[in-house]
Amino acid sequence: MSQDTQRPVTADDFLAAASAHLGVDPRRLPMATEEPAVEAPRVLVEDPGNLTADEVDALAAGFHSRFGVVAFECRAYDVRPAVHPLIHIGSGLRDRVPCRWPVANWEDVSDGTTKIFDAGPRDGAPRALSNQALAAHQDGWVSLSGVLAVTGLCADSAPLMAAATYIQNVVRLALDLWRRDERAFARLADPDAVAIVRTSDGKRWTFPVLGVSGGGPRAFFRAPNDEFDVLPGSADPDLARAVEFLIEHTQPDSPGSTYTRLDQAGRGFLLDNHQCVHGRTAFVDADGHKRVIASKWWAKDDRYRDVRWGAPEAVPGR
Repeated sequence: MSQDTQRPVTADDFLAAASAHLGVDPRRLPMATEEPAVEAPRVLVEDPGNLTADEVDALAAGFHSRFGVVAFECRAYDVRPAVHPLIHIGSGLRDRVPCRWPVANWEDVSDGTTKIFDAGPRDGAPRALSNQALAAHQDGWVSLSGVLAVTGLCADSAPLMAAATYIQNVVRLALDLWRRDERAFARLADPDAVAIVRTSDGKRWTFPVLGVSGGGPRAFFRAPNDEFDVLPGSADPDLARAVEFLIEHTQPDSPGSTYTRLDQAGRGFLLDNHQCVHGRTAFVDADGHKRVIASKWWAKDDRYRDVRWGAPEAVPGR
């Protein structure tokens, strides 16, 4: 993970960090992948600029659940003020959720967020700027790998037919795999456990899937689609089984996953980008029903308090 100084770890290191983080022996956890996909309950927020103690507790509890995501709905939602409601929510949670430092994007608009909208599929455009399905991934996986701790998305307006955003906690997936196939699990800590190959030009990246940073368990993965192949990083049958397991369980409606829909202005979510992947199904825009999503990212490490994302010269500050 290029921007993070996390050291190489072993599978045992990861298990120890997961046990400490969860406060329980992982053997005693329910098997997440034996549960059906479920819709994330939404926390109702009256005023995102003035969170109550009960709202903060509910949002933090959802974020730290096994899914690693909390969905919310703002009753009072006004996108005209200088500071976007999504940023107010992050600020109100900075002592309970790892969203200490808002990450600036060179495309941020005046309210402090980046807008994601349907620009239609076109050559060279990011998949995020179309109404196509988006494979499960972690934000910043190339340009700011390991830096973006929290992803926040909120609907400023809704499409004619909404997509489902689905989320899978890869840390919990790995712990399930450990109890099913310990040899396969152990290979996920290899420095080249997974290879991601861009289909347009064959560019290849390799990563460990499992890591430890700040004493906590970390995971990296993304699902394949027509833009990227996702392969075992080496020819090993144990690793092949591990990568196959992760691919199988990072699809829409995968067992153990959760989902939500940004189908109304003021509905959104906060996601643990260090543990979870997220993707979406396709959506449908129409005249008068244009989808505009406000996005914001946060870092928890003081080293990244001045980081910028997206600009050619973007580098971590401090």
